[in-house]
Amino acid sequence: MTVKKFILTAAVLFFSLGGAVYASYGSEACQPIYGGGETCVLKGNLLINKSVKNPQTNEFVDNLSRSNDPKYMSGQIVEFQLTVTNTGNKKINEIEVTDILPNYLDFQSGPGTFDSNNKKLTFKIVGLEPNQSKTYTVKAKVSGNISFSQAVNCVVNQAKAVSGDNESSDIAQLCIEKTVTTTKGGLPVMPAPGLKQTPATGPEMLGLAALIPAAGAGLFLRKFKVKK
Repeated sequence: MTVKKFILTAAVLFFSLGGAVYASYGSEACQPIYGGGETCVLKGNLLINKSVKNPQTNEFVDNLSRSNDPKYMSGQIVEFQLTVTNTGNKKINEIEVTDILPNYLDFQSGPGTFDSNNKKLTFKIVGLEPNQSKTYTVKAKVSGNISFSQAVNCVVNQAKAVSGDNESSDIAQLCIEKTVTTTKGGLPVMPAPGLKQTPATGPEMLGLAALIPAAGAGLFLRKFKVKK
């Protein structure tokens, strides 16, 4: 084996092992988002954890899956928890936290200021000591205007905490089940078809109305002539 080939082989092996170690480390800190996309960000000595309440057990969990976990329905209140932790050994003076609500969730309550245009909640944490955590609650309501066509649709709520070079984000997934109204026989209730156009009753119909007596008179004269 030549020296050049040996160096090339060693480099490939090094980067392969390094990538595997990095991927393994990243999978422990982050969780996949349903449907793809960025999983999470973890930089510096700041950690944010986002969780959602299970509607059956009332326990906060990281995510609610489409297949095995209970679903939310229109009109129900969804409760989230955000826990921000200073993982370093120095005090963090100020942290800005943002929480973005997904489609089909309407903001109800939470700390800070909510912008309804971009569905973003923003608030600040002042003075977080080393290894100290603070937890906040955000509530939202499942919208009554659900437009998705499938029976179940999963959405993701994302929260982010930033302080200088420190940055962390996390997500919580929940799934919404579309409510279907049924009859006593179990058949779905379909909405009545709308009337596309109302029959005309304006002045343009007067001409047709005037022809009715004339038509009646003609028919009478025809019958009279036949009898004669």
